[in-house]
Amino acid sequence: MRRALALLLLATACSSGGTAGLQPRSGGYSPQARTTPPRTSTSRATANLAWAAGAPLPRAVSEVGVAVLGSDVHVLGGYVDGHPRSTTHLVLDTRTGRWHRAAPLPAALDHVGAAGLDGRVYAVGGYGATPGGTTGVWAYDPSTDTWTARAPLPNRRAAGIAVALGGKLHYVGGKSAGRDTAEHDVYDPLTNRWTVAAPMPTARDHAAGAVLDGILYVAAGRPHDLTTVEAYDPSRDSWTSLPPVPLGRSSLAGAAFRGLFVVLGGEHPGERFVDTEVDAYDPSSRRWRRLPSLPAGRQGIGAAVVGEVLYVPGGGPTGGGSRQTDTLLELR
Repeated sequence: MRRALALLLLATACSSGGTAGLQPRSGGYSPQARTTPPRTSTSRATANLAWAAGAPLPRAVSEVGVAVLGSDVHVLGGYVDGHPRSTTHLVLDTRTGRWHRAAPLPAALDHVGAAGLDGRVYAVGGYGATPGGTTGVWAYDPSTDTWTARAPLPNRRAAGIAVALGGKLHYVGGKSAGRDTAEHDVYDPLTNRWTVAAPMPTARDHAAGAVLDGILYVAAGRPHDLTTVEAYDPSRDSWTSLPPVPLGRSSLAGAAFRGLFVVLGGEHPGERFVDTEVDAYDPSSRRWRRLPSLPAGRQGIGAAVVGEVLYVPGGGPTGGGSRQTDTLLELR
C-alpha cells in the first residue's frame, strides 16, 4: 500500500507541477533494443523525453552510490530510515525492470563513490564508522556475488565523484577530514595501485560528475552551491573551465546521456530547497539547456544510464538526510 501511494503521489506531483506527464513503464521495454542517435542530433534525440515511474526500490534510500555494470544498475550504501550508513546493495536488471538484493557492502557507508569498470563494481571512500571519511576501496564481482578489498585511497575521503575513464578508476573531490578537497586520484586495476593526477581547479564535495566522449565533467557542489563547471582531459592531464551551470546546487546527480552532460536534482541553499531542475550541457555548442524537470524534487541521488534511458533511484524528498524515498524515476 505504501509503495502504491508513493507512485500515486509522484504522478500527481508531475501533473500539477507543469512538467512532462509521468507515464507507467512498459513491461516489455529493453534499453538495448533501441539504437543510439547520431552525436550530431542531440536536439532531436531529446525532443520527446519524458519521465516515467519504474519499479520501486526494495527499500527507501538516499546519499547512495550508483553505478552501471552491463545492463544492471547498482545502488550502494546510503541513508535508510533517516539513519546514516548502511551496507545496502540493490541491483536493478533493466532488461526485466526488477530489483534484487546482492552481497552487502563490507562496511556500512553513505556518500560512497561508485563506478563500474572491467566487469566489477567499485565502492570508493564514503562516510563510515571513522569520522572524516574512509580510505576503503572494494570491488564487487557479480559472477561470485562477492566483494574484495583493493588498495586503499591515499587519504580519507567521502562525497567525491568516482568514474571509469580510460580503463582506470578516477576519484575526484569530496571531503577529506572535514575539508573540501580538489584531490584527484587514479586507480589502475591491473597494478592495484593509486597515482595522483591533476587536481580540480575548484575544491568541492557533493558535486555532479560524468564521463562523456573520454572527458570527465564536474559541475556544482559545495561549498555554497557552486555553479562552476570544469572538464578533465586525461590525454593532457589538465582541467578546463566551462560555462557555469544555470542553477547552483549540491547533493545532485550527473550523467552522460544522449551526447549531453546532464545534472539533475540537488538542494540549495543550505539544504532548504530541493530541486527538480534538469540541466544539460552540449559540448558541441558549449551551451546549457533545460530538459524535462524531475516529477518531484530529489537530493542525495545518483544517476545511471543504460542504453538510452536515464535512471534515478531513491533520493531525499527534503533537504538533509532525515527522509528517503523508494521511487525509481526514468527519463526516456
